[in-house]
Amino acid sequence: MRIVSIINQIDIAMTRAVLCLSFLGFSVLFSLQSHASDWGYSIRPGDTLWSVCKQYTTHNNCWRELADHNQIDNPKQLSTGALVLIPIKWLKQAPIAATAVYIVGEVVFSNGNHSSDYKQPTELMSGQALRMGSTVVVGQGSATLRFADGAMIVMSPNSELTIDSSSAIKQGRSQSIGVSLPRGEVQVSVPKRMPRTQFQIKTPSAVAAVRGTKFRVVSTVPSIDGDIGDTRSEVLEGVVDVSSNGDSQDVTAGHGVSTVNGKGLSEQAILIAAPRWNRSCNDPGYVEWQLSLSASQYRLALMEDNISVDQVISTVMVEDSNYVFKGLKEGCYQVKVNAVDSQGYNGLESQRKMCYQAELDSPKITEASMNSSELLLAWDAVEHAMRYRIEVSEHENFSTLVADHMSEDIAISLPINKNIKSIYVRVQARADNMNASEYSKAVHLERKTHTHKLIGLLATLVAFLIL
Repeated sequence: MRIVSIINQIDIAMTRAVLCLSFLGFSVLFSLQSHASDWGYSIRPGDTLWSVCKQYTTHNNCWRELADHNQIDNPKQLSTGALVLIPIKWLKQAPIAATAVYIVGEVVFSNGNHSSDYKQPTELMSGQALRMGSTVVVGQGSATLRFADGAMIVMSPNSELTIDSSSAIKQGRSQSIGVSLPRGEVQVSVPKRMPRTQFQIKTPSAVAAVRGTKFRVVSTVPSIDGDIGDTRSEVLEGVVDVSSNGDSQDVTAGHGVSTVNGKGLSEQAILIAAPRWNRSCNDPGYVEWQLSLSASQYRLALMEDNISVDQVISTVMVEDSNYVFKGLKEGCYQVKVNAVDSQGYNGLESQRKMCYQAELDSPKITEASMNSSELLLAWDAVEHAMRYRIEVSEHENFSTLVADHMSEDIAISLPINKNIKSIYVRVQARADNMNASEYSKAVHLERKTHTHKLIGLLATLVAFLIL
């Protein structure tokens, strides 16, 4: 099987200013440009612009400028629940917008939008709070972020994301979340509830805005020739409004759309249906699914066994409709697969649970002989084996057994009835909480008697006399 890594080489010649640094053994790119703008605050009973400014900002003349910023004609008449936008640079401290809930591999972040919150890019850990203006960069790994209302973003390898805006749910108003994706790929899951979250992803060439859905967005890196890069949107559930260069389309579940170098949107493509799993084979780590004639390859994701949060351990691209995960820790996992068409669109997903239990290697017999009274047998030790089963039979198919013995050693001697002239012997490795190994290759032995020894000596003597 030929396996192609999902992580493609990317063009790092970007047209905007970037800060390059070396961290965790890889190079990452952070935008110097600030993407975040405003924090949304919902007015509560008793609030005034002056009290809001005093509580949340350090900006001089805030309450007057805040009225102009929000086009409020009468600051003394504020409606409960009204959303007031406050420039993030005015705030005492940028509000927490999301939390990193699962991190694998090379992932760093920077809270670089507010002077009091600025930090040098550092390793992102599970449980880390992310403020508005935070930038997250994934190298060879993945990151799952949870926002205040439960919306989730899963970042794929070689992705960069900045949290632009996030407004709190107060007085029954919806959560509003905005992020920028200069490059890379994310999958977004927005809670299905009322009031629904409005989620917006901006790329250099398009904007995808949704309310209550599940979708993917892929943003290519701008080129050195001045192209602003392309965006591909794929909708798994619900409806996504995708816009680019004045062109806007409602993309429904099972469809995808792309920008054409920022010059508008392509015709919508139908995503390949979710593959069906073949569960007939239960070999450890083996998964197989139905072949699709429209697929050029398949994307396979291995995840922790958590159906409420996508915790991606690794992702691979394969050309066959099967794959074997090797070297896993024993336990259960979630596996997700989707077909990829010739245009690069990822199809709908199938997900299943896979429990992995390592098998012991089959023993290899190294010494075997049978004399007038006993069988002498030795074999190589098998990693993790705790004991071995030795079977002896007069029949090649082991239909009946002369001996059935368990041993913790890797060499034994067994008494064999003197009337038995020949035998077959095989060994199996065993351990607690693991499947037993396959039996070793059977060895056929004939009893060595004094007659056999005499014949051997005579044969040696004749050969010596001839020479």
